[in-house]
Amino acid sequence: MQQLKIAFIVPDMVIGGLETVFIQTLDCLSKSAQVKVVIHTTLQEPFYIEWFKKHPDIKLYTLYPLCRFFEKLRKYTRVFPLSNIRKIIFSLYKKAKNRQAIHKGLFSDCDVIIDYKNCQSAKIMKFLPNKKIAWIHGSINFFNEYNLIKDIPSYDKVVCITKSFLDDFLYQYPEYKKKITHIYNPINYKEISELSKQLSCPSGKYFCVVSRLDKDKDIATVINAFDIFWHKENKPDVKLIIVGDGTQTENLKKRANELESKKNIIFTGSIPVPFGYIRGAIAHILSSKNEGLGMVLLESAACETLNIASECKNGPAEILQNGDAGLLFTPGDEKHLADIMEKVWQNKVPRKEMIKKAKDNLQNFSVNKISEEIIKLIKETV
Repeated sequence: MQQLKIAFIVPDMVIGGLETVFIQTLDCLSKSAQVKVVIHTTLQEPFYIEWFKKHPDIKLYTLYPLCRFFEKLRKYTRVFPLSNIRKIIFSLYKKAKNRQAIHKGLFSDCDVIIDYKNCQSAKIMKFLPNKKIAWIHGSINFFNEYNLIKDIPSYDKVVCITKSFLDDFLYQYPEYKKKITHIYNPINYKEISELSKQLSCPSGKYFCVVSRLDKDKDIATVINAFDIFWHKENKPDVKLIIVGDGTQTENLKKRANELESKKNIIFTGSIPVPFGYIRGAIAHILSSKNEGLGMVLLESAACETLNIASECKNGPAEILQNGDAGLLFTPGDEKHLADIMEKVWQNKVPRKEMIKKAKDNLQNFSVNKISEEIIKLIKETV
């Protein structure tokens, strides 16, 4: 049988869980299919530039080469009417580049086009005759907040990444029952486990957060909870290490500096391979208000580190088996989180049993298993 030809479209690639999943998916699918990646804006992250150099069989195309220029122009055109003029020109530019891509046949040889990030390429999708699949990585709350249901008619299939999202979606939108399916994100957990053992980790005892520092990740709740826990335990020699960067970095540092425990709260910045930090932690904490799946919980399980996560929509409770494979707290409830941190610190939780259950569950997310499911979906679609 002739090799499948697959095109993925993504808006950008920054250091994050979704992008980690994406390159693992590309790497896996490229072994049995011809794969190209179309990215909205010029790739800038050195880690991914190097990755594509090491994978020359996966072709990379930029859809809107001037995209970053228009984004930089934003700060100089905030006043009316310059802001509206910039938006109009940028919109016309994107429409022209879309027509050019279609005219030059960028997608003409593709069996299927996968809009891999939450329908962010829906505007060009409706003009393409190819079979199309949308990948939804957010929670059902995220899906509804951004009214993504309006884009669903443009796609032949829709993939969500948790069973709980699928259940919520079918309850709210039963008319799309034949379109939507569920496929977990893949993770090479054996590789992560081995790599984590090779990487150094900080000395001493610490809780760890690995996340983008954005509003929806709610890292402020972890900082406040740590301070509460630290005082309740009579100021022990324990740290909170926050690995990541984002729009809320300065605000979070400011909040940490207002606390008495500020010297025990460490910000490392973005680290592409943070598995050493995770492996050495007392526990890893995910505090999101909404979460599509929460890949870092799987990475933590691969590192054999206990997970603490907010019981938000849609992924954490599913990954942590409703509290059997990790600890769950009410989203945004810093006192609840502080109580859990205290119990972990005092060894009052079945740590070994939870870690074992979390690690055993990783087989459901194996790269080979998920790759087979994706290929099967594509064949059914085309």
